[in-house]
Amino acid sequence: MSVQCGMRNAECGIPNQHSALRTPHSAFSLVELIISLGILSVGLVGAMRVFPIGLQASARSEMSSRATMAAQRILESLKLRSCEDLTPETTTVEEFTVTTRLGQPDLAHLVDPARLKTLEAMVAWTQEGRPRALTFVTYVRCKAQ
Repeated sequence: MSVQCGMRNAECGIPNQHSALRTPHSAFSLVELIISLGILSVGLVGAMRVFPIGLQASARSEMSSRATMAAQRILESLKLRSCEDLTPETTTVEEFTVTTRLGQPDLAHLVDPARLKTLEAMVAWTQEGRPRALTFVTYVRCKAQ
């Protein structure tokens, strides 16, 4: 018994030319597209909220670094003076207020504690409406008298 196949007979195993072009459900539906756009927009809004926080942290870090450099310049210039010329003072460097103090360290095990002085620089500034301050300490050895 022989089977005769026609051009549109699917039982013959020969694909029809027209059936290869038609693929059902090969595109996104409108509902799927709207849902995916909603998920994407939520993710983008969340990412956009992170950027201002990062910029504020970067600005705080920059001001802290600049305050450190200002204090270092002041302390290094004070270290060049003799111990007799060191006095507490307040200066303004850029937008920073630098207050220096001179003191004695609390180190009982030193051989000659009178020759060692403590220099302290407190740098203050206002950022984002809040007062900020950093304190730096260094030691100066005075010459024997």
